[in-house]
Amino acid sequence: MTGEIDRLPPLHSGVAAVVMIGLLTLLAGMYAGLAAPFGVLSMFAAVVTMLRGWRRTAFWSGGLLFLGGIVAGIQNAPTVVVLLVVSGAVVAWDLIDNSVSLGEQLGREASTGRAEIVHVGGSAVLGLGVSLAGFALYSVAGGGMPLSALVFLLLSAVALTSVLRN
Repeated sequence: MTGEIDRLPPLHSGVAAVVMIGLLTLLAGMYAGLAAPFGVLSMFAAVVTMLRGWRRTAFWSGGLLFLGGIVAGIQNAPTVVVLLVVSGAVVAWDLIDNSVSLGEQLGREASTGRAEIVHVGGSAVLGLGVSLAGFALYSVAGGGMPLSALVFLLLSAVALTSVLRN
C-alpha cells in the first residue's frame, strides 16, 4: 500500500539557510541597525518556505537579505560585511530553492541528507570564494571607488545567475 508523498521541502538545507541568515543578520545589524529588519523578514520568509514549500517566498528570503546587505553598505558597514551579507543572500536563496526542488521531486520523507549536505558545502564554498574575489578586486582596483559600484557589480552577478538558471 502506497501513501501520498509529502511534497514539502526536506529540512537540512532550509535549516542551514535559516542559521546562515540569522548569523548574517547579526553581523549586518552590528554595523547597520537598519539592515537587521531585512534579515529578520528574510528569516521569516525562509521558515515559511520550509513549512509551505512556496518558491516565491524562497526568492523573497534571498532578496530581503540582499536588500539588507545594500542597506548595510549605504550605512557605511565594512566592505567585508557587505560582501558576506550580499553573497550569503544568494547562497541562502540557492539552498532554499534547492530544498523546494527536492521536495517537489522526491518529497520530505526521502533520504536526501547527503545530497543536501554536499550542496550546502559547495554553495558555501562558492559564495565565500566569490566574496573573497570581490574583496580582492575591490582592494586592488578600489582606489577611491564608492562601495555602491561594488554593490552594483554584485547585483549584476545575481541577475546573470538568475538568467542562466532559467
